[in-house]
Amino acid sequence: MGNRIDVNIAGYALTVRTDRSEEHMARLAETLNGRVREIQKQGGTANYLNVIMLAAMELADEVLTFDERFREVKEQVEALRREREDLKSRVDRKSRDLLATLDDALK
Repeated sequence: MGNRIDVNIAGYALTVRTDRSEEHMARLAETLNGRVREIQKQGGTANYLNVIMLAAMELADEVLTFDERFREVKEQVEALRREREDLKSRVDRKSRDLLATLDDALK
């Protein structure tokens, strides 16, 4: 871990040690801060720590949802790759059979 980067999360200054860029960390902080603002607008809790935890849980839920969807898409891509290979093999086999039939017919 190399860089020490200062970020502001929900009004609290935080120094983070990371290999990520300052721009990346600023985007992370802004994403979390945006979610905190959304939750604050909804009301329901006055405890600032609860608001931050709710925002973090919402973001973690999104990460898990995207991760699950990514795995599903990856599996679909792999299934399509296998299907493509199977079709290619079948076309190659049919082509060889057709060439053999034509070769026999010309003899």
